[in-house]
Amino acid sequence: MTSNPTIAPIDSASEFHKIQSRPASIEVKDITVSFKTPKGIFTAIKNIDLTIKKGEIVALIGHSGCGKSTLMGTISGMTAPTSGQVIANGAVVKGPGPDRGIVFQNYSLLPWLTVYKNIYEAVDSVFKGKTAAEKREIVEENLKMVTLWPHKDKLPGQLSGGMKQRVAIARAFAINPSILLLDEPFGALDALTKGSMHIELLKLWNLDNRNKTIVMVTHDIEEAIFLSDRVVVMNNGPEATIKEIVEIPLPRPRNKKEIVHDPIYMETHDKLMSLLFDKFSIEDE
Repeated sequence: MTSNPTIAPIDSASEFHKIQSRPASIEVKDITVSFKTPKGIFTAIKNIDLTIKKGEIVALIGHSGCGKSTLMGTISGMTAPTSGQVIANGAVVKGPGPDRGIVFQNYSLLPWLTVYKNIYEAVDSVFKGKTAAEKREIVEENLKMVTLWPHKDKLPGQLSGGMKQRVAIARAFAINPSILLLDEPFGALDALTKGSMHIELLKLWNLDNRNKTIVMVTHDIEEAIFLSDRVVVMNNGPEATIKEIVEIPLPRPRNKKEIVHDPIYMETHDKLMSLLFDKFSIEDE
């Protein structure tokens, strides 16, 4: 994998306002999700409102159990809201759809299929009208983009964690969804592999001319700042709500070694730390 992708530099302020002037890609409207439990009704998230623009990268962060994955589930269509609605690409979400690709932490690869077949199956199921040759071309293109073409005939069990995640991301991009949902996709990776995956993700996003909307659940503040345009901080559950939305006014492309010394990065990092941990201090004990 290359460590320095060619990504045209952009002015952070003008680009942010440009993105915010775009049409909405995702509209979360007064979403509440409750579940029946042996102890009664449990409300995971309550009255969530959030608009995400086309081409925007948004991270959802918060403590375990704050409803990040539940909110992501409503966007993907895998979790039905108790009340409210989610609109994706102008249509009410009533279930999963090919316009929303999903990448999970556990890769979700079929272990009995090769790397090539894992992606081909997804392409074949979505692009019914394409010829076999066209489908093969899509698979090859996406495997080459994540530099895994030489490993196309391997089974997932023969790959490292980072390689499996690259396959999962290539599969998601291969079906060309306008919205990409990432549920802690890099949480199980070591720091070096995670850093490489961040670059690969941004390279693919850039190849799509920054038109793909990306929503990511993460526990990693540094990851959220490096990748995102905005970070949505969730309150603790139950009945979790949005605590605050923090803009990331750092220009792209972002160099990890350089931005950590940027005063804006440090200020943003401190703010997110404060929002997450303002209830926890030595004095509280």
